[in-house]
Amino acid sequence: MEASQEIQVLIIGGGIGGLMLAAICRKLNISCLVLERSKKVTPAGAGISLAPNALRVLEQIGLYDDIVRHGQRLDKILIHRNQTKWRTLDFTCVNSWFGYPVYSIERHYFHHRLYEAADGDNTVLLDSAVVNLVDDPADQHVKVELANGSHVKAQVVVGADGIRSVTRRVLARQAGIDGKNTIRFTGRVHMSGYTAPIPNLGPKDLGVGNWLFYDDSILTTWPCIDNRQWFIGVKAADTQGQEKIDRSVWAHTTPDTVNEAYGTRFHPFAESGQFKDIVDRSERVIASNVFEEADFPTMSKGRVALLGDAAHSMTSFFGQGACQAIEDATELANSLQSYFSTVGTKEQDDGLTSSRADSSNLVQVLSDYSARRGERAKALVSFSRNYAKVHTGTLGYGIGPLVRKLIYAYLPEWGWMWGLRWLYGYQPIVDNLSSVPGENLVYA
Repeated sequence: MEASQEIQVLIIGGGIGGLMLAAICRKLNISCLVLERSKKVTPAGAGISLAPNALRVLEQIGLYDDIVRHGQRLDKILIHRNQTKWRTLDFTCVNSWFGYPVYSIERHYFHHRLYEAADGDNTVLLDSAVVNLVDDPADQHVKVELANGSHVKAQVVVGADGIRSVTRRVLARQAGIDGKNTIRFTGRVHMSGYTAPIPNLGPKDLGVGNWLFYDDSILTTWPCIDNRQWFIGVKAADTQGQEKIDRSVWAHTTPDTVNEAYGTRFHPFAESGQFKDIVDRSERVIASNVFEEADFPTMSKGRVALLGDAAHSMTSFFGQGACQAIEDATELANSLQSYFSTVGTKEQDDGLTSSRADSSNLVQVLSDYSARRGERAKALVSFSRNYAKVHTGTLGYGIGPLVRKLIYAYLPEWGWMWGLRWLYGYQPIVDNLSSVPGENLVYA
């Protein structure tokens, strides 16, 4: 789509949330354009976790079979404290409780499939950095200004531009508050990577994940197709210097960077027992400081809405960042479809009055979306923060290590499933598309 065409929905950011919304808009015949600041499609990260709360709508738009073919179902998790095995946690029951399992898939591949579902180059305008937006109620459109001096207008603007969202900063500045994102540094750094197939692993290792709790850090490996491994290490960050704290993604990260932190640590899949064996098979690695929401904002203002990390950044300990962006996109698409389906052709002589009335209705529709999604997003941010404390054994009053062992070593599988009902059992779908199976699940 050319920027000069009539645009109903303008999406800032070509990440998972933005492309998911674009893909749904395409299904609903809502015209949209995605502005992506990068000069080429370069997704950040190594792997991605897709849980039941996202998989149902992904099946609805036709991507689930591809995820099954190119991803890896999580069947069990081996849990170790240093070299001592605590247990094997059976995760196959996720499917019987919630209708879908948990899948791990290479982030680049999944991003590419979403790009195709959004109609790729026909929908996404690369090298389009946004510097400002103007939402004048007297104007029928929101105006978005680009760094190259051009501008684009649309009836609705959606900020899906990540944790350091330009959209969010502009809205904050226009509201007369600090234009910086309302995020805070957690004091932790994540080092992650995606490997080639591990040669010493066989069929019995497919679908097996690992959680390892070391004395000063933790390490998680998720199973991917062909016994590839997606790993995530978490440890306290070096906070010397503001520049180190403020950076999200570290520049020039190599396998040596990861090995310096984790190379000599025990891992049950490493042929020598040391994690270096797995790191050295990496096809890509990344390191980033971890930020989370400090002051939860509204998810809409006027005719501008936010989704994903632009609205609610959270720690990645339970792998819900992408799933929540997909939930946001689904809910927002339903709101937009409801609005656009009620907007008819207006007579020329009362067009201004009609457009103002429509604008008012649109503001209310987006406000309702913000209230609905904001409540769940706040709960997820809080859950993610508390789960991180459990996972790292840092709950207050000195009870962290004990609580962690009780949960990870002794909590039965049904207890895990019961505790995940509110998360995995919520499975939004697109109202105006054909439905998918979802009845008669245990959680219902």
